[in-house]
Amino acid sequence: MTRNDHLQRVVFEEINARCIWVQLDSVTREVLSRAECPLVVADQLARALLVAATMSSGIKFDGRITLQLQSEGPLSLLMADCDHDGGVRGIARVREGAELPSTAAALFAAMAAEGTLALTVEPARHGRRWQGIVPLEGATLEQALESYFRQSEQLPTRFRLAFDGERASALMIQKMPGETVDDDGWNRLEHLVDTLGEQEMLASEGDDVLRRLFHAEERRVFPARELHFHCPCTRDRVIAVLEGLGQAELKALAAEQETVEVRCEFCNEGYRFDQVDLAALIQGGGPDDSSTVH
Repeated sequence: MTRNDHLQRVVFEEINARCIWVQLDSVTREVLSRAECPLVVADQLARALLVAATMSSGIKFDGRITLQLQSEGPLSLLMADCDHDGGVRGIARVREGAELPSTAAALFAAMAAEGTLALTVEPARHGRRWQGIVPLEGATLEQALESYFRQSEQLPTRFRLAFDGERASALMIQKMPGETVDDDGWNRLEHLVDTLGEQEMLASEGDDVLRRLFHAEERRVFPARELHFHCPCTRDRVIAVLEGLGQAELKALAAEQETVEVRCEFCNEGYRFDQVDLAALIQGGGPDDSSTVH
């Protein structure tokens, strides 16, 4: 079954709550094909991509939201972000020489032992960068996120994430601040979400899932937003990084290597600089190349 990657937002005004549904099949396959990571790591990276896409529903300006998990375990870094235009990317970094557990549950437990979870909202141009950091708690990423919102935002939140190697779906419900005219509404939403299984999430379109769960609830459905893979790296940005090394470092690179290749961690795109390019950088004039955004 072909499903389109998108985010669907639903608001329950009488309950003062919201629901976010995300389908991320194509993006997940694209990221994982570039990351070339072990299956047990791919499972965690796919779920991180789902979370970043889900959280992007709250961005009201040009910018991006980033989920970052860091630990002293074998999976030292798990990061995914999504911008205001629905562009999603992510990386997973395995500690060199580390032995990975055989299951995703064991891998997450190793991360949570001494890990942290951070959500960062960063405007593209003007505005203040905001970040919340908490200890990584729980047996799953869903539980860790629910703990984060309970501690940092005091917002009751439920997450459901599903991934089977090909398809990826997420659902979040969240109680918003303020009064409600339906005192039992949030309790009903939680019970409805408890009936949702991973197989249904992966086999069904979002409209069908939301209709089945919430057909008896008063709700406002917003237009769906397309999601896609996007990495903003360009050759010009890589040139700026190389120029920041300084002349001495660039001269050393040129003396050691005929060609310098810089590879983007997120999209695995490589940028090559030959001796002519490096000479231009050393002299203070960047190579004459057009920019490419992936």
